[in-house]
Amino acid sequence: MERFSTGHSFRSMTVTVDLEEFVEMHRSHGSLKGDTGDLTPNGYRLTVACACGVTFRRWVTPREATEDLAVLVRRN
Repeated sequence: MERFSTGHSFRSMTVTVDLEEFVEMHRSHGSLKGDTGDLTPNGYRLTVACACGVTFRRWVTPREATEDLAVLVRRN
């Protein structure tokens, strides 16, 4: 999946990268509370609420979860 960044260049975004960016921007605001919806054949809903009132919401498909796991394995 590609996302257009503010630098006008394309880069691949994963659930982990998006979540890491959110946490980096909001960790100084206080506690973050994460939750997942029920696992379905089409994926699951991931939410992380910040104390400042902003919520990260992402639908994660099985394909995205698999690709993201592969990226995490390569990091280690």
